[in-house]
Amino acid sequence: MEGWNGIPGGGLPAGAATSMTQLQPGVWGWAGAEKVNAALSAVSRDLGRKGGGAAKKVLACYKVVDGIWLGSTAQLPDAAELEKEGIVATLAVGEGVKAIDTGKFMHSAAAFGDEESASILPCFPKAFKQIAAGVEDGGVFIYCASRQGSCALATGFLMATLGLSFEDAWAKVREATGGQVDELNRNLKRQLTTWAKWPEFPGLPEWM
Repeated sequence: MEGWNGIPGGGLPAGAATSMTQLQPGVWGWAGAEKVNAALSAVSRDLGRKGGGAAKKVLACYKVVDGIWLGSTAQLPDAAELEKEGIVATLAVGEGVKAIDTGKFMHSAAAFGDEESASILPCFPKAFKQIAAGVEDGGVFIYCASRQGSCALATGFLMATLGLSFEDAWAKVREATGGQVDELNRNLKRQLTTWAKWPEFPGLPEWM
């Protein structure tokens, strides 16, 4: 797997595509955007075919769709369990969340502040690239301290790659986690629902 060095920024014009399969290279302004966007398109097709299905639990590791797993620092699965499920990458959401085992997994972090007030949207371009790369190579485990941040990030990724509404994407995530997170907090939910209405969706405005 190549190193993850996505560069946030770049938006889509009004009336732009609403699924990753329609995006043109360079839409996010990433380095190596052609390869990244091609990978996202492949992930979108795969997720569309395979879907989520019933919740599957490995200790505190919950499968949302093929290649994407969620968890919490409150009860992390061990490295062996993650490897058993083909997971090759981990993504920690929030500040100060420790890596599981950097010797076995490609690790990265989506750092943002207080979940009740901070903006998670600027994390999306880089984090989505990391998730897509992890899925392509076998699987990615996304986790945080409260489950709020990881669930919000997974919900946003499904919205962007599958063109789902917030409600449908959140329903997949909530079902996969067995309802452990009944709903996203007001701050994260507001950001995701507002983002879906912007003409730049699934991109971001240039000012972000």
